[in-house]
Amino acid sequence: MPFDDSGHYTGHSYLVRLLLTGGLDKTMGWLLDFGDVKDRFKPLYRQLDHNPLDKLAGVRDGHSQSVAEWVHAHLSPLVPELSRIDLMENEESGVSLMFHEDMRWPLL
Repeated sequence: MPFDDSGHYTGHSYLVRLLLTGGLDKTMGWLLDFGDVKDRFKPLYRQLDHNPLDKLAGVRDGHSQSVAEWVHAHLSPLVPELSRIDLMENEESGVSLMFHEDMRWPLL
């Protein structure tokens, strides 16, 4: 939860890893330019960074899975190659959500 025992907001840091799947561009030799992915993700990052997650429409409870599902819902129309999102709270805790083709829910 985003609150401590006294009811004050707590801050969290996350590592977000986006995995893409698809065919390589024959000229460039890669799937999608990293700069393009970064530019498409940046507006979502701004909504997540230093903002209370419980106030973000569509994030149910502030937990990692809910945040990762929110990222998928907003980023997949911009990056249809998105096939997996890893959202880590620390080295030992987090969630990996895998998506297949037009599926809109996590496989894992």
